[in-house]
Amino acid sequence: MDRPLRLPQQDQADFETELGRALGAPQVRTALRDGGDEARGVERLRRAARENAAYVLAAAAPEYERYALLRADADAEARLPVDEPSRERVSGWWGVLGVIVPIVAVAAAVVFLLLGYVLGNALVVAGWVAAGVGAVSLLVGGAGLLGAAARGEGPAEGEADGPGELGRARDAWRAALAERGLVPFLVAQANMRQV
Repeated sequence: MDRPLRLPQQDQADFETELGRALGAPQVRTALRDGGDEARGVERLRRAARENAAYVLAAAAPEYERYALLRADADAEARLPVDEPSRERVSGWWGVLGVIVPIVAVAAAVVFLLLGYVLGNALVVAGWVAAGVGAVSLLVGGAGLLGAAARGEGPAEGEADGPGELGRARDAWRAALAERGLVPFLVAQANMRQV
């Protein structure tokens, strides 16, 4: 029975992916073919790599340590509370200006204009001023809300699969694991069968 890998859950999938690729590498296939054990040899080598995972992983230890450190830093940073009260206040004011002020101004304009035309007094002027304030605040507030929304929609940087430093460290670890760890180990195991 295979022993479980002593890797965090998120890295076990990378190990298995690289193991699958290494088993398909030309050097490993040639060694299996030369030993005449190509049919059952793949599963035997897969089992051997899992059982000796600590030895295989040691070949890529420097790259893994760097990747684990960067990931721990990114995880710690992601857990920190985001303190952006000024940005929230600004977007809150745009919301007030873009939604609440136009509603109040238009309602006031309707009331003033109706009363002004019915009573025939200066409320007509106040009604048209309120309508103008409503229109201007709707335009300015709407533009501000659109701008705040556009600034808030940015791709997150530093994701493990992204092109950032963390992604490059992960790729470097996986390459070292395959080139210096898995492929040489699997070739040696396949050649041992021939002796």
